[in-house]
Amino acid sequence: MLGYHTIQTSLVKLVPAHHFYQQLLQAVDFRFVRPLFEPFYSTMGRPSLDPIVFIKLQLVAHLENITSDRKLLELANLHLGIRTFLGYALEQPLPWHSTLSRTRQRIPVSVFETCFSHIVGLCIHKGLVSGHTQVIDSAYIKANASMSRLERKSTIWSSETTPSLGKHIVPRLTASEERVKHIHRFHSNIRKAAPNKAGQLFSNLTHYSPTDPDARIAFKTGKPRQLAYMASVSVDVSQHVITHIQANSADRRDSRNLLPIVDTTRDRLTRFGVAISNVVADAGYGSGENYEQLEIRGLTGFVSPHGKYKDERPGFYYDVNSDSYTCSQGKRLAFDKLLVDKQGNPKKRYLAKASDCKDCPIREQCKGNKASEKRLHHTYYKAQYERMVKRLSSRFGKRMMRIRSATVEPVLGSLINYYGLRQINTRSREAAAKVMYVAAMAYNLKKYLRFNSVEQSGMVIVLPVPDQFSLMLIYFCNSHGTYITGLAS
Repeated sequence: MLGYHTIQTSLVKLVPAHHFYQQLLQAVDFRFVRPLFEPFYSTMGRPSLDPIVFIKLQLVAHLENITSDRKLLELANLHLGIRTFLGYALEQPLPWHSTLSRTRQRIPVSVFETCFSHIVGLCIHKGLVSGHTQVIDSAYIKANASMSRLERKSTIWSSETTPSLGKHIVPRLTASEERVKHIHRFHSNIRKAAPNKAGQLFSNLTHYSPTDPDARIAFKTGKPRQLAYMASVSVDVSQHVITHIQANSADRRDSRNLLPIVDTTRDRLTRFGVAISNVVADAGYGSGENYEQLEIRGLTGFVSPHGKYKDERPGFYYDVNSDSYTCSQGKRLAFDKLLVDKQGNPKKRYLAKASDCKDCPIREQCKGNKASEKRLHHTYYKAQYERMVKRLSSRFGKRMMRIRSATVEPVLGSLINYYGLRQINTRSREAAAKVMYVAAMAYNLKKYLRFNSVEQSGMVIVLPVPDQFSLMLIYFCNSHGTYITGLAS
């Protein structure tokens, strides 16, 4: 007979114990969330959304690669495993999607960062993080704004200090007049080179997005320009756990983000008793100041120099002890003074004597027609550059750069393609940071569940290993399921 029949069952019976969300529920105690959210919840008024449910829903969104709160709640209504994970029975209605959006807006980014740090601590206690080597890289994440809505920046200060109803403050043009003219010349040359190519050319110095003023124009060779944020990550080499993630402006150079990332990662791992000794990054993070600061912090850097650095001057020999150059004719170029170029980089200038260049047989092709003496410039951080180049050219340095590409690039690819970071649907850099923290939490939690401890599946080998190769062997054995203990010091 057709009709409705009462069935006595429960979600615990319907969802198998080996289901992912059931395992996550058993492995992680989410009660640590309540004290973090408590200062931002009122004891009066209507009952608010449970902070544990809020965090779980945010994690589900990234684990299922969903960027829409509406789609997330639709899936949660139909998915028995997610209902069990949230603690909702079959007859209980789930929260409205607008409740998630408002809660995300009102909770400060520091709470999300603390939640992320707690998950990193769980990974450390389980043995997923070795700490000795951190690999750093970044990627553009598309912002929730359109290039077609860009507007020009104001050339004068706005008279309003706060936006009025229906209006917003237009950012002031901070670039100099010479810089703006240079941008216009650069764009006109591009149009002349490709007159039939569609699209408009914009600069972050002259235009902004009224939809999301924190978003910046980003571009890569061969790809169209887009409004984006930059996601910078630090990844541990042992099991590729994300130890830090942060949202930066897309127009900010990677080299300026290196030290803040290193310091934050180091402080976080130090709180859990883990020390950092090596930092690995690509050429975008290379600068003499970064090399010097890494040495001051007692860290060994493996960061490739950028393409503009020249370690040799053809026809000139540099003597470290006397801090001077000697030309091919045997004349000395002594240190003159310290300069700062237009980009703000410190440089050292070396001058030859005018009397030495006057009778030189190759003076015209060496110094030119206008100068009275030969001049040479090199970076103030030449010694740091040379030490870095020597370190990277060694066998161990080449191995570390191969480890870099095999460690952090797959992590960024996973976050973008499988953990909901292909586009940031929220607006403002602080909101983007919240999304990135939750995405990194979801990634680390999946690593946490899949990790098999040494006692369960690892094979223990005791080997005397020289110091300079211990890190290389530890990484090789960890990646192949073999663990080394008893390393010789």
